[in-house]
Amino acid sequence: MTRRGWTIAAGCLLAGLAIGWFLKRPDAQRFVSDAAPVEAQARETLAIADPVDRLLRWAAVLQHADPDALPALRDAIGHAALDVGDPEVVAFAMWWARFDPEATIAWTATEWRAQSRLVVGAAFRSWAHDAPQKAYAYIPKVPEFYSDAAIDATIVGWHESGKPDLVASVQSLPEGAFRQHVSESLARRMVLALGAEGATRWLDSLQDPMFRDSMTMRVMSAAAEQGKAAEITAWATAKVTTGDQSPSGFPRRIGTRWILRDPDATWAWLSSLPAGADRDDGVMESYRDWVRYAQGAATQWAQNAPRERWSEPALSIYARMLAKDRPEEALALVARFTDGELRDRITIVITRKWLMKDPKAASAWLAKADLPPDVRARAGGPALRAQR
Repeated sequence: MTRRGWTIAAGCLLAGLAIGWFLKRPDAQRFVSDAAPVEAQARETLAIADPVDRLLRWAAVLQHADPDALPALRDAIGHAALDVGDPEVVAFAMWWARFDPEATIAWTATEWRAQSRLVVGAAFRSWAHDAPQKAYAYIPKVPEFYSDAAIDATIVGWHESGKPDLVASVQSLPEGAFRQHVSESLARRMVLALGAEGATRWLDSLQDPMFRDSMTMRVMSAAAEQGKAAEITAWATAKVTTGDQSPSGFPRRIGTRWILRDPDATWAWLSSLPAGADRDDGVMESYRDWVRYAQGAATQWAQNAPRERWSEPALSIYARMLAKDRPEEALALVARFTDGELRDRITIVITRKWLMKDPKAASAWLAKADLPPDVRARAGGPALRAQR
């Protein structure tokens, strides 16, 4: 999630939980005075120093305010010591969007405190809960910066409303970036709402095979991102291909996300998969992502990892990293690979780069290396021709 959905959801959830929890309190009404003007109540409430107390009391003000109070509440927001995307602003946007969502969204362009994905998302979520088709149709009208927030919030609001045609609307979209973003949001929502196992059952209910296949990949990603990879692996493992068959992509989808949360569990699962291009792809891409986000941990693992066939795709990436400073050591590691194609390919890549950096040392190594003639020629060819 991407992680954009979590940030948006967190802001809306904070405001929503505060409002819901507070309004169930038996003493909630005493925080709102019918005698005091709503503007005075709003300003007094937004001046409270304690952030939790302030948000809870602000929820009561909004709950008991009617649309006529909009100008006073908006003015109170404008004079309060609130920052961009604060929970009070998010809650206000959710309240306003219940009766005038387009005006709410327009306000986010003029009020600097509301110029936040959290606030825009809150408005779309509230709107989609009441009129999902209208909110959905309005998404292309918001600035591109807010597009992801609008998509995520609309999908969530539509789904939690229980109104029909959400899946059909996503499925009917033409191919492109917009459909991709909407599909990813739908997959996240289904995993959140149904759990990993429930989401796989939902996948089985989809009739269009192409749509089902694309949503399957996204559900795998969403489950792994949400810490539910272990719940999805039994289902996914049965679909992993073997040998040179076209990869299912599940090892990559799950592994690249799971490894950021639990590397040991990720490697245990990947190493248990049947040998083939599918597993190799998952191992290599999972390690590549791990290096990107946690290079220290990934390097330490590679230094101690089992030198087995399943780990070689990951170690090939480590070898290329090692070759920057210690090319001969990297080549010695690669020489022990049992996958001949991978061994030859990485040997050629490392040797060519070494020849460009230190032609004397690399040429000396190449002259005595025990390599097949074709690998030796491909590894040294470009550099040797350049020297002639």
